[in-house]
Amino acid sequence: MRLMVVLGLMFMSSVSFAELTQSPSLSSLLSSTSWGLIRSDTTCIEHYKFSDDGAVEIKGNQEVITGRYSVLTSEKTFELPAVAIQFETDNQKADCSGSTENQAGTSTLNFLKKQSNEKIYFCVDSLGKNCPVYLRPEKP
Repeated sequence: MRLMVVLGLMFMSSVSFAELTQSPSLSSLLSSTSWGLIRSDTTCIEHYKFSDDGAVEIKGNQEVITGRYSVLTSEKTFELPAVAIQFETDNQKADCSGSTENQAGTSTLNFLKKQSNEKIYFCVDSLGKNCPVYLRPEKP
C-alpha cells in the first residue's frame, strides 16, 4: 500500500479540481532533483523522481511505482498548492510499510507546504495544519 494511503493522505478536501490550475514554479522545483519522503515512524525512505514531462517514479523498500503527476494551485490564495499523482504501474513488491497492494490505477492528492528548497511537506489538508511527512532533496 502506498505510504500516503497508509497515512490517510489519499483524500479529497474542500478544494475541488475545478478550482485548481497548473503551477509551473513548484513543478520546476520538484523535477530539479530526486526527493526522499521522510516519515517519523520508519527508517525506510521512499525515493521520488519527478520528471519535467510529468512522469514520476517512486521506489521504496522493494516496491517500484510509476505514474503521472501535476502540481496544482487553488484560486483561493490561502490554500496550499497540491500534487496529484495517478499511479500507472506497480511491481506489487513490499513498500516501506510492508504492503504489496497494487496501486496501479489509483491516485493521490497531497498538499505541498514548502518550508525551503530542502524541505517540502506533504499535508493532508489544504491549509497545512496536518503535515505528517516531508520530501527532502537527495544527492545524485
